[in-house]
Amino acid sequence: MKAIVAVNNLGFIGLDDTLLWHNSEDLRHFKMMTEGSRCLVGYRTAQGLPPLKNRELIIDGRDTFQIGVDWCIGGKKTYEKYCKYFTELHISHINNDSIGNVVFPDLTELNPKCVIHHYYFD
Repeated sequence: MKAIVAVNNLGFIGLDDTLLWHNSEDLRHFKMMTEGSRCLVGYRTAQGLPPLKNRELIIDGRDTFQIGVDWCIGGKKTYEKYCKYFTELHISHINNDSIGNVVFPDLTELNPKCVIHHYYFD
């Protein structure tokens, strides 16, 4: 499973289950990477998402474990739960200083063979 996350300059990934910023370039990147895929998302994060065309959303439950998904797209607890299975981690760094209430996840259990890709957007 691959994962994709966007983080700002201060280490935040969200505010109340939504993004802190609107970055068209990063949104195009997210669409290009995940289109046509099965995407795993946590329940609360799913509530804040707009419709994602051409993607099948699989909502993770606290007491369930999902297999057969292509991408983990958040939120924080879902990243932490599945990071030991990530084969790729795609991190978008957003040039933004907004204060959120959700920080970049603790990936101390990240699969040691996971390949990390970094992208930078203004």
